[in-house]
Amino acid sequence: MVSTPAIDFFRRLAFDNPWWDSRPGQPVRFRHLPKRPFYAPFLARLKAMGMGRALLLTGPLRAGKTVMMRQAVAELIESGADPRSILYVSFAAPSYGAAALPALLDLFCRRHKHPPTAELFLLLDDIEYAPGFDDLLLKIARQYPHAHVLGAASALAPGLHSGATAKGGRLEIFVLPPLTFAEHLALRRCEDEMFEDTGADAATLKAGALPKLDLEFQFYVNFGGFPEGTGGAGGEPFPPGFVRDRLADRVLRNDRPGLAGIANGGELNRLLLALAQNTGREVGFDDLAQATGIAKNTLRKYLDYLEQAFLIRRLERLDQDGRRFQRAVAFKTCLAAPSLYTALFGPVASTDEVFPRLAETALVTQWQGSPDAAHLAYASWRGGKVDLLTLDAQSGKPTQAFEIDWIDAYAKGAGVKSPAAMVGFVERTNPATKVFVLSRASAKAGRLRQTHVTLVPVSLYAYWAGRNALRRLNKAQASSPSQAAD
Repeated sequence: MVSTPAIDFFRRLAFDNPWWDSRPGQPVRFRHLPKRPFYAPFLARLKAMGMGRALLLTGPLRAGKTVMMRQAVAELIESGADPRSILYVSFAAPSYGAAALPALLDLFCRRHKHPPTAELFLLLDDIEYAPGFDDLLLKIARQYPHAHVLGAASALAPGLHSGATAKGGRLEIFVLPPLTFAEHLALRRCEDEMFEDTGADAATLKAGALPKLDLEFQFYVNFGGFPEGTGGAGGEPFPPGFVRDRLADRVLRNDRPGLAGIANGGELNRLLLALAQNTGREVGFDDLAQATGIAKNTLRKYLDYLEQAFLIRRLERLDQDGRRFQRAVAFKTCLAAPSLYTALFGPVASTDEVFPRLAETALVTQWQGSPDAAHLAYASWRGGKVDLLTLDAQSGKPTQAFEIDWIDAYAKGAGVKSPAAMVGFVERTNPATKVFVLSRASAKAGRLRQTHVTLVPVSLYAYWAGRNALRRLNKAQASSPSQAAD
């Protein structure tokens, strides 16, 4: 039996880090690929790491984490960093399965003559394959106090929103979410023809642009959320092959559940199918256990995994007075990206009864890369409900309330429908809450009793929500300076 010598591991490391042999002024790959708007705050957080702290880049598979890491490599080198001070390792590669991370780093430092005090950039992709990766990242960060330590994971995330921390605040979370609707429009190069910039990061829909925006939103709901499934400029006449043929294989079927100790993949898939069919609906533990045949304790473990792998998002339920339940027996679940529904069941027409719930799912997606993702909820009680709420981070009181009205029932008037339940909830909990009815094609302001109610197309609000969430992320990252270890 011959063990793998160190020279073979270094040969593989050199293969994964071609910039080690780059010459001054030589272009670095990935420098010209489009950068997601999350790139700038991500790079700022990476540069802020050190002194025993580490950054974990997480989010769903295929969202672009690896591309963003390689773009960071290109920019670091072009801004003057020594190419040999940057190490990239993907633990999804079988080559590293038998190698301990500290040994690889020691090999890297010895070959390039880096002292323990050197400023290094250690980019560790697919870190979830390394057992106890969160502790391992911090061990490396302590061992190399001037290193910028970054791990990237698509499962087992210890935090579900950017700005969250773990391990006593020393492991910082940065979430790269599915594409927002605003990103979708930009990638398809149709944003400028529908919106005009009105300054101060604001944008106004141009006259006559709503029908096209509505069509793009339908395309986004069915096929968007992932760069490979968005399609190019001008739209796609057929369903993108990525969603149809590869999304289920690459995202929904993978070996990561085993890392969480989940051996029964059939049960997990059965649960995911049930949750997907009910995306945007309230589900109860008892009903879910009965429908899937999965024991409640196992069910909770599976739900935790699906959320930590960014396949679903659970929303907390509030009562009619905005209070949390001491014992949560029900919750609302949304797929992390609405196109996961297409990957499982096929595309959905705008007239289908499930489409309003997919529209709500798409709306929730807009907040996933923002710290605000931690403060989403809904309310339900006998005789009433509020589809979606944003809550104040400090007080827990609602700040925005939403009801999905895809069929434009409110705008049709004649007493067809009234948002009385939502308005009553707002009056009881926080009269200053902004109240929205998200329609398909109606936009107007109204009042019910003393509460202002704004009707706005859900496609337009989804665009605004994605832009605003990114702006708040940039603001939160700018006000979160690096903190030295105690």
